[in-house]
Amino acid sequence: MKLIHTADLHLGSKIEAKFPASKSKLRRTELRNSFSRMIDRAKELGAEIVLIAGDAFDTAPATPADADFFFSAIKANPDLSFLYLHGNHDAGVPFPADVPNLVAFGDAWTVYEKDGVAVSGIEMTEENCASLYESYSPVPGKVNIVTLHGGLGSSPAVGTVVLSRLADKGIDYLALGDYHGLKTGKLDAKGVWAYPGCPEGRGFDEPGEKGFLLLTVENGSVKTEFVPHACRTLRVIDCDLTGIGREYDAIETAKKAIADLPASDPIRLNLVGAVGFDRTDLAQNVEARLNEDGRRFFVSVKDRTVAALDLDAIRAETSLRGEFLRLLDGNETLSDEEKNAILELGLRASAGQDLN
Repeated sequence: MKLIHTADLHLGSKIEAKFPASKSKLRRTELRNSFSRMIDRAKELGAEIVLIAGDAFDTAPATPADADFFFSAIKANPDLSFLYLHGNHDAGVPFPADVPNLVAFGDAWTVYEKDGVAVSGIEMTEENCASLYESYSPVPGKVNIVTLHGGLGSSPAVGTVVLSRLADKGIDYLALGDYHGLKTGKLDAKGVWAYPGCPEGRGFDEPGEKGFLLLTVENGSVKTEFVPHACRTLRVIDCDLTGIGREYDAIETAKKAIADLPASDPIRLNLVGAVGFDRTDLAQNVEARLNEDGRRFFVSVKDRTVAALDLDAIRAETSLRGEFLRLLDGNETLSDEEKNAILELGLRASAGQDLN
C-alpha cells in the first residue's frame, strides 16, 4: 500500500505582507491548487490514502471559498481515503457530513484500518496532552502509523510531541505536522518519525524545496520518499557588495547574483558587506531595477550592508562601538569568520539598521 503524508497546507494564508498585492492573490490561488495537484499526483503514484497531519487551513473558521474547494476536491475523488487531523491553526474547522471518504481524528484515539495498515490519530487538548501517550496502543498484526500535530519537546503540552514517550510502543511510522521543513529521525529501533514540511513555501522564512512524503508499506515495514511538489521555490541568497564604491555597480552585481535563478521563483536578495557609497534607498533602488521588466515573479531586496569604516580609528574611540570592537578583538574563542559576522551585526545595530 502507498500513502501520502502531508501537512501544513495553510489554505487562506495572509500573504499580503510578503508579496505585492497581485502576487499575493496569485500565491493564495496557487496554495489552493497545490492541494488538487497533490491529489492528482497521489493517484499517479498509486496511493490509496492521503494523510493530512494538521493545518490544512490557516485559520478557523476557514474562508468559505477555501473550505468549499478543499472539501469538494476530497469528495470528487472517492477512490482515495483522506485522513485529517486538526492542527493548532485550524482547530474546530467543521467537516461536512456528506464526504464519506474523509475521516477526521478527534480528541480521543481514532483508528483507521485498511489492508494491513492501522493509522491512529488524536487531536491534542489540555485534557489529553499528557495522557495520550499512555492511552495509545498499537493494533496487533498491523503496520502502525500514528499522526500528531505539534513541535518536538521534552514535556507534554498542547502542541508538543514528546518522542521519548512514543518510543517502544510498536509504532512503525510517526506522521507529524507543524514544522514547515522536511525533518526526519529515528523513533526507536523499529520506528521513524517525519515532518513532510509545507507543500508550498508562503514567505521567505520558508525557503527551499517543498513537497510531501510518499509512504510505501511492504513486507511489514514503511519506506519513505520525499516528492518535490511546489510550483515555485522560494530562494534566499546573499549578495556581497564589499569594496563596491557606486550604486550602479551594486545594481549590476545584484543582477548577476540572480541571473541563473529561475524567473518563476520568488527571491529574497540580501545585500551584505561593507560599501563605500551613500546607501540611502539602496534596497528600494535595487529592487525596482530587478523587478522592472516583469520577467521575474518577484525579487525582494533587503539592505544589510554596513558602511566601509576605518576599523583602526574605531578601535581608538572612547565609545560603545570602540569598546565593542576591542572586546571582539580580545575574544580568543571565536573564529575570524564568526568575528566578522558579529562585527557586521554590531555595526548594523549601532547604526540603527534592521537586523532581520
